[in-house]
Amino acid sequence: MPTWRRRTLQILPLFGLAFVIGVHWLYSPAAVFESLDERGWMLVAIEVTLFYLIRPFVLWPLSLASVFLGYLVGFPSGVPLVLTGTLVTCLPPFLLADYFQDVNGYVSRISATGESIVTTTGELRGMVAARLSPAPADSVSIGAGLAGVSSWNFALGTLIGELPWAIFYVTIGQSLRSFSSDSVQTVNIE
Repeated sequence: MPTWRRRTLQILPLFGLAFVIGVHWLYSPAAVFESLDERGWMLVAIEVTLFYLIRPFVLWPLSLASVFLGYLVGFPSGVPLVLTGTLVTCLPPFLLADYFQDVNGYVSRISATGESIVTTTGELRGMVAARLSPAPADSVSIGAGLAGVSSWNFALGTLIGELPWAIFYVTIGQSLRSFSSDSVQTVNIE
C-alpha cells in the first residue's frame, strides 16, 4: 500500500472523531430525540433495523446499536430489543457458514475441528460459552455454522450468552443520557 494511502487511512479516524465532537457541540442527542414526533420515531426504528441487517456484511461492531438502543429506550425495555437485534444480525453469517461448510479441504478441516469441539462441549453449552467470551459476534457465528450447530441451539445459545453483554451495553447507553461535559469538568483527577 502506498505511503500516502496509509497516512490517509491513519488520519481518517481523527477527522471522524472531530466531526462527531463538532456535531455534538451543535446538536445534543437528547434535544434531537425530544423533538422527534411519531414519524420520527418510526424512522429511527427503521434505521436501527437496517443497521442490524447490514451490520454483518460491513463488519460494524454490534455494541454500537446496543449502546444506541440503551440510550433511546433504557434498561428494562432495551434488553429484549438488543437481544432480538443481536439474533437477527448474527443469523446471516451463521447460515452462510453452514451453507459453505464443505466447500474445499481447508474449510472442511476447520469444520471438522469445530465439530469435535461441539461434540465435546455440546451444542448449547458451547454456544453459550462462546457468546459469553469477548470474541467478535461474527466469528462466533461463522464458527458455529462451520461446526454444524443446529439453528435452534444457535439461537438459544446466542440469546443466553449475549444476555449479560446486552445488559451491560444497554446500561452504558442509558447512563449516557445523564453524561455532560459539566460533569466531566467537576471530576477530581487526583
